Amino acid sequence: MSDESDPPRKFFELKPKEFETVNERLRTPPPPPAAGANAVDPGIVRVDDGPIDVRELARLGTAKGPLLSANQPANRANDVHAMLQGNLDKANAAGLNTLEYRAKKKSRRKRDYWLLVAIVNPVLLTVAVGAGPSNAIPFVCALAGIGLFNASYYWIMWQLMDDY
Repeated sequence: MSDESDPPRKFFELKPKEFETVNERLRTPPPPPAAGANAVDPGIVRVDDGPIDVRELARLGTAKGPLLSANQPANRANDVHAMLQGNLDKANAAGLNTLEYRAKKKSRRKRDYWLLVAIVNPVLLTVAVGAGPSNAIPFVCALAGIGLFNASYYWIMWQLMDDY
């Protein structure tokens, strides 16, 4: 049997470096920056002939203030600030931002907790005493009910719930 010949070799290469311009407005170059906008700080001295010396940078920094003073953010007032200030003035005039002291309302949580404990525990204790230790299953179930009720009700009232 003869082997079939290999297919011709495929050559792969990258696409040409062309990009399709979708927005025609972007074909025009941006206008040049305003004079002095990106001007080099005259206090910075470019040194290409040797390594950077930290002491020289510290001296330059303390001599004329911060080296990057032109790049500090500028907070200028605009229309949004004026509108927000107007909204704040209206809210203050209406008294929406004034705080007044209100006495804390007494919680009913403690009263409700002790009321339900005083109702449920005697009922389960009566079942346990009525069944007596001779009837093991009702006796143990009633004691387990007392423990389960007290533990779960404590957890619900004092850990999960807030004052009401």
